[in-house]
Amino acid sequence: MDCEGGAVKSETQPGKTDVEITDKLVEELTGTTIKDNHEDQLTSTNITEQLIEKDDTKQLISTGSTEQLISTEKLVEQLSHKFPNMNRDEPEKREWMSDLPQRELVLNDSAGYSARFGFEGEILDPKAKVDVNSGLYHHGEEADRAGYTLSELFTLLRSSSARQRVLALNTISAIMDKYWTGMYDNCFGVNLLEELVQCGAISILRSCLDEKEESLICSATECLANIIAPQGEEAALDVTSVYSLENPVLAPTLDPEVAEEEMELKDHELAQVDLIAGLLRMDILPRLRYILTVLKPDPGVVLASLRILIRMARHSAQTCQHILNCPGLMHLVTSQFLPAFIPQEYSKTSLYGLPVHLACKLCRIIASWHVKYAQAMVTELKLERSLMVYLTIDPSEASIPPRESVLLCIEAFRTWTVLLRYNLTLQTYSSIYPILMRLLLYFVNNVDVTGGDTGKSEFDDDVGAWLITVLSTVLGSPDLGLAELSGLYAPVETCARKWLVQLSRLPEPLTNQSSYNLLASAITFLSIYINKLKSFDESKVDAWKQSNGAGLKEAVTSFAKSAIAKKLFSKVYDQSVYLSSVEKEHRSVNGLPITGAVLNSGAVHPVLAPSSPMHLLTQILRLNATCINIDFELLPADIILQSVDNKYLQELSTQKLSAISNWYSRHESRFLFWLVMCCRNDGTKTQIHSVALRLCGLLQKPDDILVKELMEQVIFAPKFLRAENLLAHFMGRINVDDVLPLVSATNLNPSSTNNHHSVVNVVEKSVKNIDSIKDMYLTKLLNETHCRFSLAFHNASNDQLKRQTFSGESVLAQDWQYFPLLETYNLEQSGKLKDTSQHLDAMVNCLSWLLISNATSSNTSGNRTAEFYRLATVFLAGNDIFLNGDIHILLVALLNEICR
Repeated sequence: MDCEGGAVKSETQPGKTDVEITDKLVEELTGTTIKDNHEDQLTSTNITEQLIEKDDTKQLISTGSTEQLISTEKLVEQLSHKFPNMNRDEPEKREWMSDLPQRELVLNDSAGYSARFGFEGEILDPKAKVDVNSGLYHHGEEADRAGYTLSELFTLLRSSSARQRVLALNTISAIMDKYWTGMYDNCFGVNLLEELVQCGAISILRSCLDEKEESLICSATECLANIIAPQGEEAALDVTSVYSLENPVLAPTLDPEVAEEEMELKDHELAQVDLIAGLLRMDILPRLRYILTVLKPDPGVVLASLRILIRMARHSAQTCQHILNCPGLMHLVTSQFLPAFIPQEYSKTSLYGLPVHLACKLCRIIASWHVKYAQAMVTELKLERSLMVYLTIDPSEASIPPRESVLLCIEAFRTWTVLLRYNLTLQTYSSIYPILMRLLLYFVNNVDVTGGDTGKSEFDDDVGAWLITVLSTVLGSPDLGLAELSGLYAPVETCARKWLVQLSRLPEPLTNQSSYNLLASAITFLSIYINKLKSFDESKVDAWKQSNGAGLKEAVTSFAKSAIAKKLFSKVYDQSVYLSSVEKEHRSVNGLPITGAVLNSGAVHPVLAPSSPMHLLTQILRLNATCINIDFELLPADIILQSVDNKYLQELSTQKLSAISNWYSRHESRFLFWLVMCCRNDGTKTQIHSVALRLCGLLQKPDDILVKELMEQVIFAPKFLRAENLLAHFMGRINVDDVLPLVSATNLNPSSTNNHHSVVNVVEKSVKNIDSIKDMYLTKLLNETHCRFSLAFHNASNDQLKRQTFSGESVLAQDWQYFPLLETYNLEQSGKLKDTSQHLDAMVNCLSWLLISNATSSNTSGNRTAEFYRLATVFLAGNDIFLNGDIHILLVALLNEICR
């Protein structure tokens, strides 16, 4: 536009100013003539306004840089004769054309404000000026603010317009994607996911999947995937699968009353209690099969559908059975997305006929639930053929994008490991043994964990870790003899020794967890191999000590004494989740449990940190403890404890711990177990005994055998429980003069009985009776069948495993030492306690042990009130139990200890 003579000319109508054009427009609309007033003519610095007033109502019309106020009522009246239906005045619609009132938004911490979201799922700043062309302004309650509230998005979800519903679905999908990252923790006064589920979002999404519009179906599928299957949680499980290939049970724990009424609940009510069960009731599986079979959607919807199936498979074995029983569903997945060949071309618009790593992952999750599901994968779905193709894929030569080919290769290794742990597909191992050895030799000759080799691929460490993990799993097969396995040991040991030396020479720790995992997998192989030798013949163990023991000991000792080892052990203290101040996340709901990779406020679980050395150090300690079992100690306890920060062990024994029930905390508890087992032969390390006592309540399923070993070799070990040390420790802390037996009930004569000697005698008797106390706890707390299964799991005894999916609950409760007291109390309260004399010995042993453990433990974090309540159950467990002489003496001593 050009400026000429002080007036702005229009490019479309040369010679006429914008004012003249505007005047002409108003004349045509109103039938009135606007007089020319040269004095009020619009210039670049002067705006002329012409007012037409009626009933104090004005409307502002802007054209270019001209603003004119005219009455809307008069305008409607004049146009009513020219256009049909213009004689009807609709004030509510006419109000949309008026200017919004200027309101000043006052924000404070107490009042808050309604959250409005953008199309990318972000919360919009209420004071920010958003472009009016962004599409975020609408005629809602706060029309002057951009964005949509959840209530407004739900209104759009129920719209008859498919476009509006798609917009709402995409926005909710983006919101939930950010929600699971912890970005919105502490932002809302309510749980966002809980509000969505209670408002019937799951039922609405399910109904959207039944619509005819493909765009609506695609958006609903992706939205449902983002609600029930957080990508961060799945990624974390993939990262830690190399630590231990076990999967969590992600089904809610229902109250017995709710479980009984489940069949009577409506679909949306069931979804609130158990979201996955609600989806099954809504026939989600047949609908996903239809979408994948008939619609053949784009890659995004295929991946979203697989994510939904994976999350459902993590729910329970029954859900996996439903997936397998859905006609044609798994055959479609394996035939279309797990073909037994690598295609020549890779399409970016369709995944049909292409291998997809998420499809392989779905098969792995289902197989991990039970050996019979794994057998079905091999025999019915012919999964083995596809796995062998993907295991030998060369990313540089394949038509698949490099990242997808690596993910596919790693997922194939994971899935094959699950099958091997059931002792399946061993023939395949024999057939591709030359290929595996060639890959292994590549790592022996070319791979440097410190990153010094320039030719190493970005994903070599990950692939190598899983290659060695597969070989470690093969060691657990009872069908393979030592002669068939001995060829694996030399190259893996070479790798382990070489990488340990390389790591010990570094000035600073690595920031790449993959390199740690590669070395850790090699060390894990050595531990399992030594156990395998031990199971064959003791002479084989002696031969190994002479031929290989010295070289391995030198490498491990060199690493343990290096500066880098000290720094890595210090990282364990710095990254300990037990000693951290992080809180459990509150974004999940009871009906849809998660593993807890992202803690409160978006903090990632420390074991998932890229620089975390937890897995590597755990396997080094495990190797040392394994060698101690064959009388070949690699590292003395003193060297290990010098590397471990003393504050770490002290605070573990005395402080209140965090994230105990978190799924990923199991990895730190296993680190602590192997640390304790490395120091178990030195009875002077009282700090180790205190940690062991605390550790029994931290170990999770399936670590039952680890708890048993702790009790047998450390907690109840006589070398840690010398009577003279115990008495010297607590006799000065309790007031023995207060311990007075009840004469009338116990027939004890205080004049002839020295109170001091009564306590001393009870303690000495308890220490001498420690084996009975240990047997009592082992019998009451641990299930022998569970311990045998746990032993098979940890020792890779493949023929004894039936499942590889476990709950995240602890093996023992935090108050496991009080169990005999609580058991007797519960029997009394339920009316099942017939003869109290049968429980007297157990209660005496329990109280004796509590007195002993108080003397050996420096735990000051316990809740004294809770301890008092537990001890008070002795008085409620029977009318005469507390009158027993030994129980009375022990109980008074313990109560005095609490009162101090």
